[in-house]
Amino acid sequence: MKLLIFEYATASGIDDPEIFLEGRSMLEALLTDFRDFDVEFLLSERFADMDIGAGFRPSIIGDLDEWLQENLEGFDACIFIAAEEGMELYRLTRIVEESGVLLLGSSGDAVRTCSDKRLTYRALDGRVPLIGTYEPEEIVDVPSRLIVKPADGVACQGIRILEPGDEPDLSGDMIIQDFIEGESVSVSLLSNGEKALPLSLNRQDIIMAGSELEYNGGSAPVDHEMREDAFTVARRAVESITGLRGYVGVDLILADEPYVVEINSRITTPYIGLRRVTEANLGHLILESVLGRLPSGVKFNGTASFRKGIDGMVVEVTEGFRGY
Repeated sequence: MKLLIFEYATASGIDDPEIFLEGRSMLEALLTDFRDFDVEFLLSERFADMDIGAGFRPSIIGDLDEWLQENLEGFDACIFIAAEEGMELYRLTRIVEESGVLLLGSSGDAVRTCSDKRLTYRALDGRVPLIGTYEPEEIVDVPSRLIVKPADGVACQGIRILEPGDEPDLSGDMIIQDFIEGESVSVSLLSNGEKALPLSLNRQDIIMAGSELEYNGGSAPVDHEMREDAFTVARRAVESITGLRGYVGVDLILADEPYVVEINSRITTPYIGLRRVTEANLGHLILESVLGRLPSGVKFNGTASFRKGIDGMVVEVTEGFRGY
């Protein structure tokens, strides 16, 4: 199988420090997991001297969209990493779908739903516990703590907290949600488009800087008394949206029950840690799930913590917790 792999920031030349470190590390992880395939990967001219390591040689490109339009049909399959912000994940998904190449990821319709938090919440309403969500025009004052976030935001980018008595001052394509005290976690799953298999519960390291939130990494997999409840809610959320395939992440707040924050219809940062402690090859499992074959389970032999470093995500593995 001839496989194309790329990561949006490094392939398009966008040097955004908020996503660059995670994107580069996830690109390296995918290349390593698929090294037994006939792989080609892309780097922008801007990053032509970047050392990915592991002996991989990139194709140096100019405009990403032009390259894809001209070259995609020469591949059997494609897997890529991109964020929902600005509908980039959706746009690139549609390009791959229209080429007829096997996409190792979610369908365009599913990506569109998960890229807009309003559409996500409408699809999940009545199916899983959701956080109270409001449009900007519904907020005339701030009676209690609220969270303001972009409707197409990723990680903690653009999120800020409103305290009681603050001026709303809301602009842009934003949504407002109740602030729920609890633990920030995510669940990593594999899905074949209809059924989903929860793999791991992941702790998120989120810090508050003034009125803003910042994602700094996390650890995976972790144990928790609400793990099975979180798995049930995450699985139900993914199975509520037809077309979610491959690796999917569901962000949750664990409070009196697990509340869904968002669904990421793509590979998420915990992948770089999980692949280090699993007995299976997660890249191969993504391919199998897209082809309709979910494993009966996946075994982990430790916990991996990951945080932002100078050149990429720093991963540390510890023995101890053994799941699942």
